[in-house]
Amino acid sequence: MKRQAITVIALAGVVAALGGCGPDSNRQYMMDIRKEQGLVIILPGIEGESAANHNIRRGLASAGCPRAMPIYNWGAPVPGLGLVINQVSVAGNPIAGRNIAKMIENYQDTYPGRPVHVIGHSGGGGMAVFAAEELSEGREIEGLILLAPSIPAGHNLTKALSRCRNGIVNFYNPSDALVGLVGGAGVNGFNGNYSGLHEVRVSSASDAHFAATTPYYVSANVAPWVLSSNWPPMR
Repeated sequence: MKRQAITVIALAGVVAALGGCGPDSNRQYMMDIRKEQGLVIILPGIEGESAANHNIRRGLASAGCPRAMPIYNWGAPVPGLGLVINQVSVAGNPIAGRNIAKMIENYQDTYPGRPVHVIGHSGGGGMAVFAAEELSEGREIEGLILLAPSIPAGHNLTKALSRCRNGIVNFYNPSDALVGLVGGAGVNGFNGNYSGLHEVRVSSASDAHFAATTPYYVSANVAPWVLSSNWPPMR
């Protein structure tokens, strides 16, 4: 399958407002007691670790998620320039996907049978798909959770879905002007009819690109997909 670069939008004001959160922020969420319960990898957008990613984790924690929940900075660690690199990198994004896949496989080797989910916001949603595609034959995770993903709506999900036991859930928002400018799946969902793909419309028009990352929204609407062994989760 032909690779496509993650298509994402960077607005300097938005990125500056989100800000970074420091290299030690994963420590309390990566204790052995949490790793024993499972793994939820949170992938930021092109801005890297930010308030949005921490809000996702806060929402999961408030819903009682007991698992390890690292925020993984997959992109280029170059302020300003890194945003451009992460946006257009055709070679770098698949490499990052392989690195995430290797992280998952290493975890599975150490903690066999534990549930694994990947949550990606914006450009991290595209990266989540790439990571699933890079999992070795015979490896599976529970599923991908995409929040306002900046990945083409026509991207072929067949391989990624084949690595997900429960499937892929896509939280999209027709009011998302950021993703809307590039026709990403975060606006109106993915093209095509896939078994195992679940589409969830986010109706908020206020700060639409980040509406699905607020702690309250995540706790009420995203966490059930993480905590349920069957998709869609019971309401």
